[in-house]
Amino acid sequence: MKLSVNFFLGWPEYFAACEFFRRERYRIAPEFLVSGLLLLLGVILFVSGQFQVLATVCCLIGALIIVSARSYRRWASKRRWEREPLYHTEHTVAASEEGVYFLMGRIESNLNWLYYQRLLESPDGFLLVYGNDSFNFLPKRAFASEEMMGEFRALVSKKLRRQ
Repeated sequence: MKLSVNFFLGWPEYFAACEFFRRERYRIAPEFLVSGLLLLLGVILFVSGQFQVLATVCCLIGALIIVSARSYRRWASKRRWEREPLYHTEHTVAASEEGVYFLMGRIESNLNWLYYQRLLESPDGFLLVYGNDSFNFLPKRAFASEEMMGEFRALVSKKLRRQ
């Protein structure tokens, strides 16, 4: 059995996949942890009655991180997207019992299932996760039918369960 899809990946779709992966990866987002600690430090310093300027600076920086983190990630993601030519080419992905074949522009790769750790399914697509912070994204819109998506889910869960 070989399942094959073709698609062009759009930046909004790519960013949504990155954000989904990030939410799945962290129980508490790093920026909330850092900003929470800064706010807590600011409050402690303020209540102690010493270092009022430092307390204010900690609170302001903590609040700024909370407010600007998503915008910064969006901007950084857009820059990464614009600089990487492979994101702008047509993607051909074929999954079979042997592994996953990718053709993106002139780049071709054949990856064994052992390369992947797990499959995440977002509302918009499938993320084949490898390494600590990487994934290959296949949008659901690329699949011809719900049946084809079901076959893909079954194949991936069978192949990744064996590892």
